[in-house]
Amino acid sequence: MDNSTDPIWSQNELKLINEVDVFLHKPTIMKNVETRLLQLKESLAAHLAENSRSYPPGTDLVKGQIARGENHKGFPFLSLDIPQNFSKTEFFTYRTLFWWGHYLAFSLLLKGPRIPDYLKCLLKNRQQPGGEGIFVARNTSPWEWEWTEENYSSVHQIPEEEIQTVVNGIGYIKLVRFFSLAEPSFPSLDWAATGVQTYRELIALVMD
Repeated sequence: MDNSTDPIWSQNELKLINEVDVFLHKPTIMKNVETRLLQLKESLAAHLAENSRSYPPGTDLVKGQIARGENHKGFPFLSLDIPQNFSKTEFFTYRTLFWWGHYLAFSLLLKGPRIPDYLKCLLKNRQQPGGEGIFVARNTSPWEWEWTEENYSSVHQIPEEEIQTVVNGIGYIKLVRFFSLAEPSFPSLDWAATGVQTYRELIALVMD
């Protein structure tokens, strides 16, 4: 048989097809992530029960939802939505996303008739200390999670007029705080405490 047209293996490919550790440890790693998300869900539900806000009708403040996928741009992920509201006319959701090889992100996604009010508060509050390290999405899709300058801008650094133009153009607000998995401090990160604190900070940016 003539194999002259077969693709040539690179040295890196040959090395990778003989490595098994990531597959052996993946179930345990994902279970660890899920456990941390469940702990965060309990902490958020307790916080929401003690702090009344003007949430859109039908917003889930108790149950939450954990979703798992194997291929978001080639990488596994786990996400938690609580509070959550995805209706035909309105979004009000706090999503925590663990994206393998990338980061842990806490995000607030808003869409619907209250956007003008949220935007007004954001413009007023964005320079407060709670806005440090928070990014606002600028991609036309609210489901774009690639952390790049094209997709996200610092709420502290982006000009006010640009925020208005971006939000009015895309029709939603998504505020995100990212924690890189490569950071030396990541192993000691308290997901539950940090998740609740970030939720409080994001809400304070868009609600008086």
